[in-house]
Amino acid sequence: MSKKNTSKRSKRFLGSFTLEDGRSATGELQLKGASTLLKLHSDHSLDTLTSSEKHIEGMAYTGECLTLLDCLCSKTESTYRKDAARNYHADIFPHFVAIGRTHLIANQANIQTIEFTTTDLSTIFYDFDAFGNVIDAESVIDLALKGIRTHRPVETGDMPIVSYFTGKTCIAEISTIIGKISVRHRPSYSMGGPSGVNIKNSMVISIEPENPITFNDAIIKMNDVASFLSILAGRVQGINDIQVFTTEAPEDYPQPVLIYPSLRWKCSDKNPVHKPHAGDVPLNAIFHSAEFNNVLTNWISRQSTWHIARSRSLNCLRKANKYGPDRLVAAANMFDILPDDAVPAKEELSTEVDVAKKECHRIFKNLPASIDRNSMLNALGRLGKPSLPKKVAHRVAIVYSKLGGRFQNLDEVAVVAVKCRNYFVHGSTDIEFDKIEHLLPFLTDTLEFIFSASDLIEAGWDALRWNNKPHGLGHTFARFRVEYESTSSELLRLTQKQIE
Repeated sequence: MSKKNTSKRSKRFLGSFTLEDGRSATGELQLKGASTLLKLHSDHSLDTLTSSEKHIEGMAYTGECLTLLDCLCSKTESTYRKDAARNYHADIFPHFVAIGRTHLIANQANIQTIEFTTTDLSTIFYDFDAFGNVIDAESVIDLALKGIRTHRPVETGDMPIVSYFTGKTCIAEISTIIGKISVRHRPSYSMGGPSGVNIKNSMVISIEPENPITFNDAIIKMNDVASFLSILAGRVQGINDIQVFTTEAPEDYPQPVLIYPSLRWKCSDKNPVHKPHAGDVPLNAIFHSAEFNNVLTNWISRQSTWHIARSRSLNCLRKANKYGPDRLVAAANMFDILPDDAVPAKEELSTEVDVAKKECHRIFKNLPASIDRNSMLNALGRLGKPSLPKKVAHRVAIVYSKLGGRFQNLDEVAVVAVKCRNYFVHGSTDIEFDKIEHLLPFLTDTLEFIFSASDLIEAGWDALRWNNKPHGLGHTFARFRVEYESTSSELLRLTQKQIE
């Protein structure tokens, strides 16, 4: 008989499993996040699991269809029972587990919709007026009770309370290159009684591609949208409650397949001081929906060429309030891996320089291979291409176009940040780092702000309107704005001679 623990922290399923070569085994599946594990048992050898098995299908004894995706098997073992029969067993680590009324076919384009929640959806989509209480309920209580009073008398008192949901479930619906992205309210409520009544709400976001896609593609698109929401929230979002709808589901009553990732995204910064505030986030999806839709559409449209650099930015954001040389270097290097259309164009070399480059290349190419020879060839290859300082300066100019009045001398601060990066990477001596070591977090925040703010501005963010409003500390942009003037003045005072 199957035992199932229904707690949110862990689930346990017993059942039978079918391997890709058709063999069967019994097993116990334990869902515990990064500790998710399938313990398989069989009368037949399981040696091939370590090299060939990627997806395993199972049927829990309680009736659920279990699909284990992208599996890893570290080792297989065998033991002898008292009756001299040999029993084989193996531990399987799945990256994803799908649970539903049907199995999930991993490599087939059968995902119609993927749906999930993130940590700060209700802050990013701050639909304040969707729920509330009627202040003067005496004027509406009789109307609310009209239907009930046809069955039985209901008396009213001096202090009636009427709570409501407007009924508008769809908060946003945006057509993008990856499909239709929707955000919806999903309220739940009790029917009421002597113990009271309540309305609870959760928000869900869904992606519906134009045509069905594979499971892996659905996960990639989900992560892309979560990356965008992380920038808006100012902290990396935790992703929860993932479910997909497949083409195998009945059209009249579609059933979701629940997805449990072993290595799910978690909220990066749970410090209550850094919790995002709806008034501080860069975009207002409720009152400026057209701007929000435009930014999301444009941001998603270039994710295919920006995803490597943006993933580095996300990793920096994931470190929250932890700073160090490695984070500064990573924040600077993400400018180096931007696509060509996001940085200055390659400069044409003069005839003299081009001739000298070719002659030097010929000379060094004919030398025996060595570190110095290869280093010089690489340097010659970079002639004419934009350097890291030029790439950063190009992105600073984009920020200046909207926020120059608030962030005076941002270009000079960025120069110091890049010099510090060169100090850690190359040991450069053109910066006295010991004088400004205490400002390392500020320099790191500067590079991260320039990268993300310029990205949003190019996508259509009205940064000037955001900047003209008062802000607190409920976003990384807002916190950087608060400290910028005083900290940048101190930095430039300590490094003025080094950046002239």
